[in-house]
Amino acid sequence: MAVDSEIPIDRFDRILSWQYHILRILGMDAYTKTLYANPRSGAVVLLAGLFFASSFYDIFVLFRDDLFQKSFVMATLGFCVIGSSRVSGAWIYRSDLPKLMQMARDTYLNGMQDERQTVILRWYTEIFWRGVMLYSMMFLIGVTLAPLSPALLFLYNGEKILPFGVYLPFMDPNSQAGYELNYMFQICCVLCTPPGLTASQNIYFGFILNICIQYDVLQLHIADLDEILHRTEQHGNDNAVREKLCQIIIGQRRLEQFVQYIEYIFSGQAIVEVVSLSFEIVLMLYVLRTLFILCVPGMLIQVKASKLTEAIYGIAWHELNKENKRIFHLLLHRSQHPSGLTCAGMVDIDLNLFVNVMKKVYSIFMMMKSM
Repeated sequence: MAVDSEIPIDRFDRILSWQYHILRILGMDAYTKTLYANPRSGAVVLLAGLFFASSFYDIFVLFRDDLFQKSFVMATLGFCVIGSSRVSGAWIYRSDLPKLMQMARDTYLNGMQDERQTVILRWYTEIFWRGVMLYSMMFLIGVTLAPLSPALLFLYNGEKILPFGVYLPFMDPNSQAGYELNYMFQICCVLCTPPGLTASQNIYFGFILNICIQYDVLQLHIADLDEILHRTEQHGNDNAVREKLCQIIIGQRRLEQFVQYIEYIFSGQAIVEVVSLSFEIVLMLYVLRTLFILCVPGMLIQVKASKLTEAIYGIAWHELNKENKRIFHLLLHRSQHPSGLTCAGMVDIDLNLFVNVMKKVYSIFMMMKSM
């Protein structure tokens, strides 16, 4: 990896400045100063509350008899829960987050005095930059496709679909006004939730890498201590050993305090995200089961059609007269090209479709994993 000539702390601050800017637009920048109530943060809280209310209305009223659509709403609701937990955390720990960020910057400030530590800082800052770019691009693609796809489809054939399955109460999405209001509501959610989630997650990545930096710096000090001990056997430099030991203990204590501070602030948010994402996995398995059930009937129809063709082949057709043989030929031809269930005429609905979808999903996952 090429070593960047930029001072590590300057690059670290520059990467974080993008994340601060996104959170500042949403009125939720709790890392550079103590967070106070403002119109933008109030709008975010109001939007989240409206999303929750609409989701529960859809689950218990609008889609109470539609299990698939209800699951779609609950899947979307899971990300709203995660976003709401991060907003709540920013408010609850609004006086602690700036202190935590200053502790992270102190790691860079303390390391700038040693060339070896500077190399470590450059290495992890480069990793931080690449991780932020990859994670942000993934969300940016999703944010772009989610609102644009329904709009392009509407312009193409006039079909009205929405990015998400959540509908505003008492707003008919099939009417012109209801569709426009629901579409604008969902666009507002897209513009707020993914950018906010991305920025807050990127900052959290920075904290985790900061822990790794401190561990590597401690290993450098331990290596220095070992070198001093080898020299001490000859020169008896007890003061140098004591000084290095104190330096290691101070660094270890600072590391422990930093980890404990992160645990104190983010532990509650972590349990919410683990539970929400676990629920998303459950819903994903339900969707897989639903896709499998959708493909089974098509496969049964193909099996029955194949059995019919075999039965037609098995009759004593050679005993038919010439005229009946022509009719039989028509029957045989039609049995060889049976009608079946398809996805908009593009692909047959059968177990091969299920297998191909699974392969495609796995291929996309492995591609994203390797990026």
